[in-house]
Amino acid sequence: MRINPRLKAFLLIAIFLAIFLGTLLRFKGPASGYWDTCIALPALFMINQPAHFLAKDGQELYHYRLSGSLPHNLVNNDAYGIISKDQRLGAAVLFSPWVLFFNLFGFRLFFALSVTLIAWFVFRTAQLFSAGAWVGIFSLLAATCNSYFLSLDRLNPNILGMMLISLLLYLLLSQETPWFITGLAYGVLCAVRETGVLFLPAIMYQLFCISSHRKRDTALFILGALIILTQFLYWNKFAFGGAFIHPTQFKGLEGFRPVFSHKLLFLKFDFNGMLNYPFYERIVRTPYFAFPVFLLLPLILINSFGIILSALVFWGAARLFKEKKPAFIFLLLWFIPTYVLFCIMENWSMLKTTFLLLFLNPLVIFMSFGLEALFTNRHSVKRWLGVVVSCLVIFTVAKALSYIDFTVDPRWYVRFPRVLRAQEISYIGDDLRTKKEDLQEVLAQKKELTSANLLPRPYRTGVDIHAIMKKMKSEISQRDIAAIDYWKYIYEP
Repeated sequence: MRINPRLKAFLLIAIFLAIFLGTLLRFKGPASGYWDTCIALPALFMINQPAHFLAKDGQELYHYRLSGSLPHNLVNNDAYGIISKDQRLGAAVLFSPWVLFFNLFGFRLFFALSVTLIAWFVFRTAQLFSAGAWVGIFSLLAATCNSYFLSLDRLNPNILGMMLISLLLYLLLSQETPWFITGLAYGVLCAVRETGVLFLPAIMYQLFCISSHRKRDTALFILGALIILTQFLYWNKFAFGGAFIHPTQFKGLEGFRPVFSHKLLFLKFDFNGMLNYPFYERIVRTPYFAFPVFLLLPLILINSFGIILSALVFWGAARLFKEKKPAFIFLLLWFIPTYVLFCIMENWSMLKTTFLLLFLNPLVIFMSFGLEALFTNRHSVKRWLGVVVSCLVIFTVAKALSYIDFTVDPRWYVRFPRVLRAQEISYIGDDLRTKKEDLQEVLAQKKELTSANLLPRPYRTGVDIHAIMKKMKSEISQRDIAAIDYWKYIYEP
């Protein structure tokens, strides 16, 4: 189906404007929860703007003066001390210039711009595979307007990660990849999300597939990546004592952080996280969640997209394998390592669920291919039958899972013993680690995730335009901020 060029341009402008304004309006504001506080406060410290740290009762916790220089603003223990609180700098670095020029409104502005850029690069990537504009429009809507993505309304490094991944996939799948710029983008991605290292095999595979000057392009890519990463590796060395140490493994972190024994065949090791089977003796689930992570993540996506679009992922992957095998292998190399890494993890939270954004793009590409394959030959009984069978398989699996109960991970209560002492359900920000598990909530979650809805789940939320406009007006002239010291409560014994 061809779209008139003028109509196409008008439609795209309207869609991108709607995505930008919609994201601008739904943003909750900085420092309203755990992860967004971990971005907002370092970003403020980088521009020498102090913040007010509050206890749960509203009392101010610290009295300090920033030195006006880096890195001292970030390591002064009297001023929060970012090093001891497992906060990463990558996302904060990207937000800090926007806050410098636009005050607190800069957080909202860059958040909206990031989502709009995701839509733009997803659209451009789809255009590399299809001449039809409607395929690109479908792709950008699938990526940024599904009900799960629309529920994300706070600062989150995984949204920035998805923006950078969308850019990288567009650059890597285009005919003439600018390898130096690709290296720069990859370096920024790894600075924002350390899991970016998992994408390196896919990038190297693509380089060897499409480059006619492999040595030169490899050198350009590495140079671009190192220009960015060297600075963050130096920060790691300064802050944590090792350039390649993951911040979660820093021994100076505040709070109660016990280690647990893990085993895989003959390999034994201690780790302050909680890995699932086969590193643990049996399959378990994190309290508050009805399923282990390896089932939770795909069920969330199926619940958001619906069975029909989810089935198109498999159909599109099969078509891409048949028609563009190198691109299929590249996207599979991008998807599998990240998905497998998170599938073996527990110690989960709703915030961590946003890690699925890091492997969403390949699924959207497969889905788009599947949709185009279906409608370019709409009279093919074989294709329609394949989609119907895929839908029935997904429906059957989802319904079967509704009858399975998984054991709660007992290590959770060793890691967070105060949960057992809690007298009532209570939340601190957006992290569940401060409440008892409510079995009725778990059962309701299981029912929703296994509902096996055919069509995408609609996103419903109320918007108070007057209140939002008033808040945005204050953000434009305000830089001062008050936030609860979430780390203090989440990781206390």
